[in-house]
Amino acid sequence: MGIHRGGGWTMLVCNPISGSGLGRARLAAVQRSLDRAGIAFAGELTEGPGHALLLARAAVMAGCGAVVAIGGDGTFNEVVNGVLGPGAGGLEGKGAGGGVAVGLVQAGRGSDFGRSAGIPSDLDAACARLVSGRTQVIDLGHVRYRSFKGEERSRYFANSAGLGFDAEVALRSNAAPRVLGGTIPYLSSLLLTLGTYRNKRIALRAGSDPEWRGRVNSVVVANGQYFGGGMKIAPEALLADGQLDVVVLGNLGKVELVLNVPKVYDGSHLTHPKVRTLRVSRIEARSPDRLLLQADGEVLGCAPATFTVVPSALRVIV
Repeated sequence: MGIHRGGGWTMLVCNPISGSGLGRARLAAVQRSLDRAGIAFAGELTEGPGHALLLARAAVMAGCGAVVAIGGDGTFNEVVNGVLGPGAGGLEGKGAGGGVAVGLVQAGRGSDFGRSAGIPSDLDAACARLVSGRTQVIDLGHVRYRSFKGEERSRYFANSAGLGFDAEVALRSNAAPRVLGGTIPYLSSLLLTLGTYRNKRIALRAGSDPEWRGRVNSVVVANGQYFGGGMKIAPEALLADGQLDVVVLGNLGKVELVLNVPKVYDGSHLTHPKVRTLRVSRIEARSPDRLLLQADGEVLGCAPATFTVVPSALRVIV
């Protein structure tokens, strides 16, 4: 079951500016729904980047039974990292976030994790799932990388991470006006970024396989199927198979890339001769070029980066 009367209190973490300001209204709707169901809760609005992580971590340490993110992929990513991070119980001998369930009410522009997990975007349906829905234990991705200050950092990701053009587009898209929804800013940012972007040199090593070197547009490491506001980048990815699906978009030219963008929406881009796919539990990437990294749509730093799967890491209300 999802949140229920015997599961302790629930923390609601809301990004008030997500979804063109839908966050506050969705928080109020969730609060009414939990009130009617007799479920104890607390709710907080985030005040900036990183705040959702801190709120989730504090709630877990205070003994909550569930944390619900009200926002987009970035808010959900912060909540996941707060639930699993240092001081919040983490994965040390407990698995699945130490028993704390994580929910999502979509209010963001992308909400690709919601698509991958089958979480309804309709508000009433999402609230019903929180009250009486089932939970599913899923895998997470984990990445070690370099911050922009050169420090080694790490992060969990629920849906996908990417290196190269993908991250450059995310950087531009995140700065786009929020009134435009999810798909339009991503596509417009893609076209704008394409004008100045140059494919990057990269070395990839999957597990114990020999190192592969080449020039790529992007490398996407996927736990879920979707990214970019509905693009089916990894159509065969499963959230609970103990593997990550890696999609390598090779040395595509600008015209090639634009012509193949429509194919990403139905997954048929995988047939392109310059696209490679791998299914791995670990993959390392390094580059002599400045290779940006994004995780769940948030740009974090640069390669070198090491991606690993963390099986059965998180209990999600679906």
